[in-house]
Amino acid sequence: MRKNLINHLISVVLFTLMAGCAPVAGPEPATAPLPTATIPLPSHSPQSPLEVSLPCDLPLPGPDDWTVILCERFDDNRNEWEVESQDNPYAKYTSAITDGKFVVDYTAKGFEGYKRTVYTWFPIGEGKNFALSIKGLIDTPFQDASWGIAFRGKQEEDSYFLFSILNTGTYRFEIFENGGIDTLITTRVSNDIQPGEENTLRIEAAGRDFYFSVNDTLVNQFSGALLDGEEILLVVSAKEGVSGTFVFDDVVLQR
Repeated sequence: MRKNLINHLISVVLFTLMAGCAPVAGPEPATAPLPTATIPLPSHSPQSPLEVSLPCDLPLPGPDDWTVILCERFDDNRNEWEVESQDNPYAKYTSAITDGKFVVDYTAKGFEGYKRTVYTWFPIGEGKNFALSIKGLIDTPFQDASWGIAFRGKQEEDSYFLFSILNTGTYRFEIFENGGIDTLITTRVSNDIQPGEENTLRIEAAGRDFYFSVNDTLVNQFSGALLDGEEILLVVSAKEGVSGTFVFDDVVLQR
């Protein structure tokens, strides 16, 4: 069922698929655990044989013959991550590369009765068919915080998919389009997610099929996707009034 934005609260105007934030209403969590299952991953050829693969000593999230587009240890900012400070009506945050990590100190402001969630995104790269892995940690005493990867994004249509890890040991998969949200995989418990610790998220997108792994365990898949954008973004989110620090490392993108 579509979960519409409350009164269309200007989040459509704010959503530009670039570094920024927008408030939306989050879905209610489900409590039923999802049994883990072994689902075979597909094998694919690189998108373009002309692309030159970057050297990378990190574990590859995709097949060996896919091109490495990004291999990021955050030793510096040669890849031009969004390093900035913002204080807007919805959130106050600072993003920086510190001690070999990408760190986002984040506070979601109270602006709508402490009922809504603020999403802030940072560009990673582009690719319709891709494999991505990233390590992330949420340092906060609050449960209403999450991080994840948005993909198949298209700025001009304000649309993207989002797979998120929540600070409750759960995950979910959503689609944002036409000014609203559909939940494609409801919030589910995974024993592989360790709240308060570093978790490795891995996504492989292949045509209309997506595969989601956490800490080397395949937790779910989704088939039938129709969005055709190519933007890939790192997303942090928190409910109104929630603050915390997000720490990221070891980003590898192949396509």
